[in-house]
Amino acid sequence: MTKQVKEGLGELAHAAERDHEVQMARAELYKLAKYSIKLHDMLKGISEAEGLEGWVQSKITKAAADIGSVYHHLDYQESEANMPEMEMAVEGKRALPERGSRAKKNKKAMEYKESLRARLEEKKAKNPYAVGMAQAMKSTGDEPPLEKSTIKKAHKIAKAVKKG
Repeated sequence: MTKQVKEGLGELAHAAERDHEVQMARAELYKLAKYSIKLHDMLKGISEAEGLEGWVQSKITKAAADIGSVYHHLDYQESEANMPEMEMAVEGKRALPERGSRAKKNKKAMEYKESLRARLEEKKAKNPYAVGMAQAMKSTGDEPPLEKSTIKKAHKIAKAVKKG
């Protein structure tokens, strides 16, 4: 007797695994935060004269860089997702909800546009890295995963944006 193999079982297994990735990442981040706080407290007891072994400092630096990269990537994606809606509303290309008299509606529309404009400027001001990353990716034509040269260029642009 031969058993029939159900088609698509591999895809179902992959989908189930993918569903748990976010929760697993959150659990790892929780563990990372817990250990980071404990290590921070441990390092309070070590003087600069005593110092740290090179490999210890290297591991901490690498972990910080890796977490920073993930944070900036997700933050960039989030800001990119919100930018078109905000820019369209600021430019007047997005329809606003209909309410009240024409004068009242125009006043609300202007207030809404101004609040969006302020949020857009605030987003750009708070995240020069996102601006730098967008410009660097556009100028190099690079797509994720990014080349190291693109990331360096993004940081250089971000520093210039910060300075104003």
